Amino acid sequence: MTTILRPEDYGATLGIADSTEAFRRLFAEIAKRSRRDPGGDRLQAPVVIELSGQYTVSGTISFAAASRTQGITVRGAGKRTSEIVMTGGAPLFTNPDTAMGVRFYDCSFRSTNPKASFLYSTSTGGAQDWGFNNVEWRGRWSYGIGLDGPPEDSNCNSEWFFNNCHVGGSYEKAWLWSGMTPTIKQQDQFLNFSLRDCKVEFEYGDALRFDRGGSIVVSGGSWIIKGVRSDGGPSRFFNFPAAPSPHADSVQSLLVEGVRFEPRKPMNLVIESDWKGQITFLNCLDDAWAYQPQSAADDYAPHRYTNPGGVRYTGCQLTGRHRVTQTAPPSRQAIVYDQCARTVGSRRTKAAFLDLQGAYASSIRISHRDDRDGIT
Repeated sequence: MTTILRPEDYGATLGIADSTEAFRRLFAEIAKRSRRDPGGDRLQAPVVIELSGQYTVSGTISFAAASRTQGITVRGAGKRTSEIVMTGGAPLFTNPDTAMGVRFYDCSFRSTNPKASFLYSTSTGGAQDWGFNNVEWRGRWSYGIGLDGPPEDSNCNSEWFFNNCHVGGSYEKAWLWSGMTPTIKQQDQFLNFSLRDCKVEFEYGDALRFDRGGSIVVSGGSWIIKGVRSDGGPSRFFNFPAAPSPHADSVQSLLVEGVRFEPRKPMNLVIESDWKGQITFLNCLDDAWAYQPQSAADDYAPHRYTNPGGVRYTGCQLTGRHRVTQTAPPSRQAIVYDQCARTVGSRRTKAAFLDLQGAYASSIRISHRDDRDGIT
């Protein structure tokens, strides 16, 4: 039988009063109520945390348990109707390799402290399968969700999904930051992230940053970067930096379908990638700068790749230039534009659209198929 727990029953109050200790008592109660799953090797925590209004906390709340535990649900009455406000400079939640199968529904999380983060999750196999439905993040954050793991074994932190969520606010690093310690090769195994029909409209930062590998599927939604970083540097929807050691071949995959991107400012990017796996955009648009003349956007290159493997754009409407930097001889490389078009007439030639750089620029393999602008 599922048990409903309310923060008010543990001393929380609605409004600006600090309810950190009340939430800690609530989560300690969940750990006490956990019981052995008769069909497996985990604990069950058939508990629903019901958020009725707005709560303020200043410290970390932990999903710690005696053993790996599955079944916790956090449910609100609607975005901003049910909200937790973080005022401290630490992670709001931590998951020390124990909580699995966690679900969030119909609630918001807001930070007033730019040093705060929403969740820091470490894993050696006990942190996985988290899902968010109609959840919102807003305010000022260092990062949103951070996925990490100790050196000995950092598997899992996998199977994450986000449905109809809203990513607002600002992020000094990223909203979803996977592979926080990229010297650990096992963090290539943080896999299977799905975002469906999300409203990703934030001020600055990176939306998704994967310092190691990842298998990511994005479908539908509106993605906008509204402002600029204070240092003038780029914000990105997808940031896949070079890892300090080679990735595994099977874990560098991004599929994006039916998304309209608005980087808005010329320094902001749709993607900056050093991955050598497969990156695919299907029926996407990035036409926020389409109204600008070529002279105002000569350096506008919102898609940037360094030593890529497989890159494909199918049925996309594109703005600006695409920059590909090749610093090593290409290996197993194919970049394909299939039935694509460009929004600025002066970019409708291969020379004007492609910005090829690096010592091996002449060796980059690029093909255009059934191009709507006649590029061959």
